[in-house]
Amino acid sequence: MNVMERTTAGEATQRAATARLAHFVATAAPTGRARELATASIVDTMAVMLAGGTEPEVQRLGAALPRAPDGWPGAVPAIWSPGRLMADDAAKLYGMASHILDYDDVSMQAVCHPTVPVLTACLAARPDGMTGAALIDAVCVGTEVMIRLGEALGFRHYELGFHATGTLGTLGAAAGVARLLGLAEATTVAALSIAASSASGIRRNFGTPIKSLHVGLAAEAGLRAVRWADAGLAGAAEPLEASGFLFAYSGGETDAWPAEITLGDPYVIASPGFELKRYPCCYMLHKMIHATLELQARGIGLDDVASARIETAPGGTRALVHPNPTTALEALFSGPYAIAACLADGRIDLASFTQEAVDRPRLRARFGDIVLAEREGRLGQGGEVGKAPVTVTLRLRDGTEVSATCTANPGSPDDPIPPAAHLEKWRDCLTRFAPGADAAAIAATFEAGMALDTMGPVAPWLDRLATIGHPK
Repeated sequence: MNVMERTTAGEATQRAATARLAHFVATAAPTGRARELATASIVDTMAVMLAGGTEPEVQRLGAALPRAPDGWPGAVPAIWSPGRLMADDAAKLYGMASHILDYDDVSMQAVCHPTVPVLTACLAARPDGMTGAALIDAVCVGTEVMIRLGEALGFRHYELGFHATGTLGTLGAAAGVARLLGLAEATTVAALSIAASSASGIRRNFGTPIKSLHVGLAAEAGLRAVRWADAGLAGAAEPLEASGFLFAYSGGETDAWPAEITLGDPYVIASPGFELKRYPCCYMLHKMIHATLELQARGIGLDDVASARIETAPGGTRALVHPNPTTALEALFSGPYAIAACLADGRIDLASFTQEAVDRPRLRARFGDIVLAEREGRLGQGGEVGKAPVTVTLRLRDGTEVSATCTANPGSPDDPIPPAAHLEKWRDCLTRFAPGADAAAIAATFEAGMALDTMGPVAPWLDRLATIGHPK
């Protein structure tokens, strides 16, 4: 085979990756368990988004965005303030709001938050007559593309310092919106190509408002990629391989889609599934929180503890960049704060991450006594972090040691959030969004959301949520 023949054969193979993604986006038919779990994730994300929109940082972004002129086609509600937004700006605002509390769902297969960029882009796109079933399809398809792409990159992507929710989420959002709007396969290839050149987000911004803004930027970029592709713009026919996205975003470790990674067989949302968060903070804290609360329930308080050591998988502390947090946002990514708060309060909830809670001198004085350590080795996939145990060992002031180990991720299919706890999370978030809302109305919107697949047009439900604290 001469050089020209080798190139031609190689190009045929390289075209396959993005073409397969586009074919999947256009033709996939998610069923059964995938749809049920997508419904739960959509409902969960809506609650977290509504609550997050009340945060000062999100309010600042909202105030900086221009309102759409009256009658602007495709404008959508600003939700937390009067007026309507152009779709791109709405995606940015909805995305940031959905992630600011770090209470949204997680996929450890790619160490990212799968639903937020896809759902918020779709909510901003919001075609006329969008049904609950169509929204579920888009979320199933968009998150599948997002997570399988993360698997193809491997854990190296995260190790390099990328915030995978921002990078992978841009392509996931494009895939979800392309499905929602019914793009042809060739146009979907163009949208993915544009999205691949728009992906961004670095872990160095964890603990700042920009971390959550990454989600908004991903949702906006994905939506914009679809619009531009639909207008006729196109990039490389194969943006993933041939020194493309995979090579660049894995630091040169991979340049081809692994043959063993398939799409929708099963959907990753169904197996191994996403994790619906029980605690409003970085998911890398959840196992250590769970283990510490188990020890605290034995009657061990903060004053009983001389020191603590938390042992995680390799890579298990990479996101926990604030050992001595000074703000509530930094505390979301602080192992010492989470452990101290567990021992002092016996709980972790939204109230744990207020500035007043983080400023407590009693807790701040103990941060230096709490050490996080990673086991030796290196992980190839994010899913390996998700499966690895976390052990919390407390050395008490009387010289004895006690420990607890958590292996199953709280909120994962191995330790799912119970329906009653999910409803309570909904209430907690909706009360934050609309303090004056009627409790029965809050519960009714939850039940309606859980029937999303049979809802028909979804706009009335979205409108009810947006105005739940301010009945007309």
